[in-house]
Amino acid sequence: MKEFLKRSISGLLFAAVLLGSIFFGPWSFVLLFALFSIFILREFYQLSKTSGLRPQAYLGITLGVLIFVLVFLQAKGIISVNVTGFCLSMLFLVPGYELFRSRKNALENVAVTILGILYVIYPLSLFNYFVFPNAPKDNLYDPTLLIFLFMLIWSFDSGAYLFGITLGKHRLFERISPKKSWEGFFGGWFLSIVIALVMQRIFPRYGTGFMVILASIVTVTGTIGDLVESMIKRNLGVKDSGKFLPGHGGMLDRFDSILFASPFIYLLIHFFG
Repeated sequence: MKEFLKRSISGLLFAAVLLGSIFFGPWSFVLLFALFSIFILREFYQLSKTSGLRPQAYLGITLGVLIFVLVFLQAKGIISVNVTGFCLSMLFLVPGYELFRSRKNALENVAVTILGILYVIYPLSLFNYFVFPNAPKDNLYDPTLLIFLFMLIWSFDSGAYLFGITLGKHRLFERISPKKSWEGFFGGWFLSIVIALVMQRIFPRYGTGFMVILASIVTVTGTIGDLVESMIKRNLGVKDSGKFLPGHGGMLDRFDSILFASPFIYLLIHFFG
């Protein structure tokens, strides 16, 4: 009971800070998620060190935050450079810097440094286009969609947990995550759709069909994202990515689902929205 209470309080405080910063405005949003970029990427590199690799943590984090901020500035209309080409070009600093480190496993060190940026920073950078949904045509800040996404992720997690512990009998992916069940998956899916329909009533700018598809994509890709992080941790022999939130583990543990879902949501919005 004490552990559950600690988990609930820390989770509520985290949600309040996150949603409040997104809602407050673009500058609180970029500040918060730039900090999140540092924490999450640092955890990823710390995890990789348990396997004997030595990623370029400082360079990777610096490039990651710079890329996130540049994409924000481009989405907000402050700069007009080709951010994609510029960011991809900067990644070549990583193999160049490895020449001067004199470390073993040079290829693996370079690969895991770049992987961290692609796995963490690329999805986080897409959040900028969720809060500036009409960029580059206009640069009006609208936090609605990103708030929706977090609400759907949390709804799915809550539903999967409740249905899983009460009805769960059939394992979803036992090799990677023995506790997850199909009953929990479909229960979480159901709850996320219910929440999506409620939010659609409150903010009718998005159609019912769009919200159902959005909830479904978040559910499926978020589940895969959670399993991918579990696969990484199982391979490295660790339980949590860190100890940032009491009762919840690390920041990567909190963002694994939405990081994986983010690119697919971007495709939905910009190609089928």
